[in-house]
Amino acid sequence: MGFDPNPRKLSVGVKVAVMAMTAVLFALAKGLTGYVPSPWGVGELFFASFVPMYLVTVTDTLSVAVGAGLGSFIGDMIFLLPVGATNPPLALVAGVPTNFAATFLFGWIVKKYRSWPSFVTATVGALTLGNLTTATLVATVGPQLFAPLSSLTSLQAMGYFALGLTAFWDTTSIPAVLILVPVLLRATSPLVGRSVIINQFPDWSKAEARSLAPLSVVYAVIFLALGAFFFLVPWGGSITDITSIKSAIFVVAASLAVIGPLVGRMAGSKKVEVKAGI
Repeated sequence: MGFDPNPRKLSVGVKVAVMAMTAVLFALAKGLTGYVPSPWGVGELFFASFVPMYLVTVTDTLSVAVGAGLGSFIGDMIFLLPVGATNPPLALVAGVPTNFAATFLFGWIVKKYRSWPSFVTATVGALTLGNLTTATLVATVGPQLFAPLSSLTSLQAMGYFALGLTAFWDTTSIPAVLILVPVLLRATSPLVGRSVIINQFPDWSKAEARSLAPLSVVYAVIFLALGAFFFLVPWGGSITDITSIKSAIFVVAASLAVIGPLVGRMAGSKKVEVKAGI
């Protein structure tokens, strides 16, 4: 079970096409939530995360990672720049490298460990790490690059901002990947062996899916602990009310507890035979 141990090698032309397709689809997906800014007026809901995470699961990892970085910048310039939620320097410094790294890390994990638990672990780990890194860059470098963030002058404010923005992005990125990637895998399984792009396809079993329940509870508890941290720490003088951030963290925790054990059933477990491509 798992990925085809001998995936077909993609030509340079196909890799370039994968890169371009990822960039375009990711940018368009970002446009779906471009009108939903964060509480701080920078960035948006990260619903679009499912696009590169699906593509990196079924095709060349490096090509998709590069496309994710490009698509992040393109989407920001088309959809976020007009509403004042970013600018070119901030998008280039904070969004491009972290989207590349998070997508590459996710693809590496799911292809190396080849199980439903590794998929959930990669989703939570890669997205949270990527979101936290992006938020930290926005909080520390942003005040010099983006005028609306100039009020971030203290380390306390920067730390709160980074944690809050991470929770805000996790709220949609984690559930979006856990729900939509398995659904897309099931929907595109007939293309295996017929597409020059889909050269790797997972075959994860129901037995593996059953092990997701305890794992999902563990991740949910982690996010609940983070929520308790926001509730108990007397932030004082924060740059915005943290009520929405508390709610966001509990949404993620509930999503992990409920959705995590179901992802195996969403994608199905029928063995996929990888045929010679055309």
